[in-house]
Amino acid sequence: MHKIGNLTRLVGLGIASAGLVACGGGSSGAGDSGGTGQMSLAVTDAPVDSALGVVVRFTHVELKPEDGESILIDVSEEGEPVREIDLLTLQGEAFETLFENEEVPAGDYAWLRFHLEENDDQASFPGSQGDIATTSYIQFDGYSDNLIIPGGNQAGLQLSSGFSVPEDGQVSFTVDFDLRKAIKEDSRDGFHRMRRSLRLVDNSSVGSITGTVDPTIVPGDRCEEREEGLRACPGVAVYVYEDHDREPRDLRDDEDDAVTTANVYYRHVEATGDWEYRYTAGFLEAGDYTVALTFEAGEDDPEEATPIEFVDQANAEVEAGETTEVNFPDS
Repeated sequence: MHKIGNLTRLVGLGIASAGLVACGGGSSGAGDSGGTGQMSLAVTDAPVDSALGVVVRFTHVELKPEDGESILIDVSEEGEPVREIDLLTLQGEAFETLFENEEVPAGDYAWLRFHLEENDDQASFPGSQGDIATTSYIQFDGYSDNLIIPGGNQAGLQLSSGFSVPEDGQVSFTVDFDLRKAIKEDSRDGFHRMRRSLRLVDNSSVGSITGTVDPTIVPGDRCEEREEGLRACPGVAVYVYEDHDREPRDLRDDEDDAVTTANVYYRHVEATGDWEYRYTAGFLEAGDYTVALTFEAGEDDPEEATPIEFVDQANAEVEAGETTEVNFPDS
């Protein structure tokens, strides 16, 4: 565990709003009481279809108390300048911890920000003022493109929503990098933009939804082997919306957009020797949801409304620490 004396404090950093919702706060700003608490932070991924990997190279996580100076936490690997994580390996209930039981001031925080390693040769990445080219990259079959953060000078990958750390207590959060919303091919060759599409959840209040898809309704000839016993099926995905009986649609609107998505994979089940189409959507706050199945997720545009067709939907209730089963077709 790192003590608070090992954290770097930053002064005068700007705040940029991303319009995201996270867990609520308490009544005092971090550091007001002089007390501390322990915080853990992990990352997970809501996937994108076309890529074979999305490798993000983290250097620091910055925490901004409601009152007081920012706190910078080094998350690089020991002996290395960065923490390199392939987000596509963290789908469903998978995650990777960036820091654990870090001692920080207790109280309310305004936002957190992920710092990624910048590319030294910014001149080779022409773009609008403020865009930051990083050493992070998206991997395709036979080639890769660097990831650019639009307006990175101002906010990096920032989640501008509040959270709290209890005095003399512990809290554990996970940030979902929704790559289906975040990654967009740039009009310039050799670049992909990575927008701020982040969702913060308190791990004590989350559950998951999992289920199968009947093979007779999946369009044939679309799955491709990724590894032994696992085949990816581009375009086959479920979208998870808040509340029951929602009309599934992809509006890219804070009120109507899906909370998260999950790809459907064709998996070999060792216990039975059979194969099944299965999905898992993890890190969902306890509550009511609508789960909708589509075969057109590959046509989803992260920056505008997309008229994709949903072939079936079902209601689901998520309880903290529990897994809810929803199969398609819903019977």
